Amino acid sequence: METVLDRSWTTETFLAWEDRQEGKHEFDSCQVVPMPGGSVAHQEIVFSLSLLLARLLVGTSFRALHAMRLRIGERVRYPDVLVCPVTVPQTQRTLTDAIVVFEVLSDDTAATDRVAKLRDYAAIPSLQYYIMLEQASRAAIICQPAKGGTWITSPQTQGSIALPELNLALPVDDIYQGLSFPADMTA
Repeated sequence: METVLDRSWTTETFLAWEDRQEGKHEFDSCQVVPMPGGSVAHQEIVFSLSLLLARLLVGTSFRALHAMRLRIGERVRYPDVLVCPVTVPQTQRTLTDAIVVFEVLSDDTAATDRVAKLRDYAAIPSLQYYIMLEQASRAAIICQPAKGGTWITSPQTQGSIALPELNLALPVDDIYQGLSFPADMTA
């Protein structure tokens, strides 16, 4: 449920307010949006992806973080998982940069993730990939910026998600480890 503000907030006002809250909230420059808890499948996907990335990024100049606050201009988002440079200080509470952003889609957030967040994440100059992971099926939608401000989008349901700029390949089966879907039963 979105909270319509009784007065205009700046991003700094929101960040100061949110630092005093127990839960997490996003800010779209007009509204405060509480971040609900995810389903078991959502949590499992985030956990598996975080472990996989942590293992694959050892010795590189990148690190994976989950549920880390990301400021994009006047908006504030909490991607499920993101990859950023290792050089980010350990005490940092709000990031302004990411190389890869992952969102796990749910019925409640899919429209926002596919449209509003794609628009927001597109404003990050260093972003190489925005990857949306379905939680109702074993599938990923990989979005990559192209010249002219367009995006190349490709689905991935098996094999590995290739991120050549990071020298990574993320096996889809490892991301969805321990989860089963109706299509898996009939195959």
